[in-house]
Amino acid sequence: MTTLLKELKQYASPERKKSNERFFKTGKGEYGEGDVFLGVRASDIRKVAKENLAIGFSDLQKHIASQFHELRLCAIIILVEKNKKARREGDRKLQKQIFDFYLKNTRHVNSWDLVDVSAHHIVGQAIVDKLEKKQVLDTLVRSENLWERRIAIVATWAFIRKGDIDTTLRLSKKLLNDKEDLIHKAVGWMLREAWKRDAQKVEDFLRVHSHTLPRTTLRYAIERMGERKRKRFLRGNI
Repeated sequence: MTTLLKELKQYASPERKKSNERFFKTGKGEYGEGDVFLGVRASDIRKVAKENLAIGFSDLQKHIASQFHELRLCAIIILVEKNKKARREGDRKLQKQIFDFYLKNTRHVNSWDLVDVSAHHIVGQAIVDKLEKKQVLDTLVRSENLWERRIAIVATWAFIRKGDIDTTLRLSKKLLNDKEDLIHKAVGWMLREAWKRDAQKVEDFLRVHSHTLPRTTLRYAIERMGERKRKRFLRGNI
């Protein structure tokens, strides 16, 4: 048993394991079917991750490929923290190494929480810092893998934070006909973040695509609007 796994198991509980299995929908036919949980809180996973930032890529490869959800998450948080440190220190070579490692392992970034804690920090930030080109997002957004499509749209949060919402709108348009509810939610979430930056442009986008916009996406996108305007969008009176 690896040191990281031993440390995580110290925080595990049967009650949390059952709770996580329900929350992450591990039942037959659900999106998390087959995922295995230890039963560790997110706060404790972060604590273990921050105490083990010196772990090298060979060990991270073993951890990110683990059957245990919390161990994969811990490895991904370590990657995110390593990436932040590399950016602070101007180590572009390490940042690129982290990006390449992450993309090589997207099959293990296989739950919404794993994607959401990392995609903008690693993939989006690498593009913002001109270590990669935006075309990588077009490849991901066309993937048959649900999680790679989610990585693509959540990665645009890094652009939104810089005031650039155009990539978010472009990828959102590509995902409007996606069949997965977890993509509808992610697109709506990013549209909501983009709306905070440029409300008019996002509202125009919602109006133009009102007939094809999934209801879940719309609800997420308009969540921060004033009550009167939000109800108009829900009724289609826009």
